[in-house]
This record gives sequence, C-alpha cells and structure tokens, in this order.
Amino acid sequence: MDIFQIAIIGIIGMLLSLIVKKEIPGISVLISVAVGIIVFLGVLPKIEAVIQILYKMISKSNVEIKYVDIVLKIVGIAYISQFASQICSDAGEGSIASKIEFAGKVIIMVISAPVLMGLIEMILELMA
Repeated sequence: MDIFQIAIIGIIGMLLSLIVKKEIPGISVLISVAVGIIVFLGVLPKIEAVIQILYKMISKSNVEIKYVDIVLKIVGIAYISQFASQICSDAGEGSIASKIEFAGKVIIMVISAPVLMGLIEMILELMA
C-alpha cells in the first residue's frame, strides 16, 4: 500500500467519522479504530521488509542479535502505546490516554535494562 492509498483511506475514514459523529458518536470511534487497523495492516509488509534487511545487515556484523530484538520490541511498544493513546484521546478519554503512554514508557524502560547493562559493562571494560 503506498502513501496515496493510505491518505485516501484516512480521508474517507475521517469523512465517515465526521458524518456519523453527529448521529451516533460511539460509531465514530470504531471507524477511527478500523481505519487505523487498515492502515497498519497495509504497511505491515513494508515493516517486515525493513526488519528482514536489518537482520541481514546484523548477521554480517558483530552485534549481538538479542540487542536488535530488544530495540525492535521497544519500537513496537512505542508505536502500539502511541496508537492506543491517540484512539483514547480521539474518544475524549485524555486521562486514559496519558496512562497508556506512561505504561508504555515504563515497559520500554524495563525492556531496555539489558541493553543499558551491556553498555555499562562495555564502558567499564574500556576504563579498566
């Protein structure tokens, strides 16, 4: 799916949402979620291609694959928490949106701990 298709889907979804919001506000949020899922599924093959290229490049270097896995998980968590937060904000639930963002940040911090520990160990080895 290219950017023009994504833009058209987004604009059509926005128009539908605006039209329906006047009559049935709850359906407007569902339309927003559906458009988000369609866009995500449309770009998923491109994300997979980038990840495959990244793994090919990593296999040729001396970087440990576990660190790449952690970074990819962090990026995924950031995208998912941002997506969920925006859906909650669109529905008028700013408080829930901020809690989702906070939870995403905490989970990212926990998952990144091994990378930070590896970095600290590397620095200590260089200093010794």
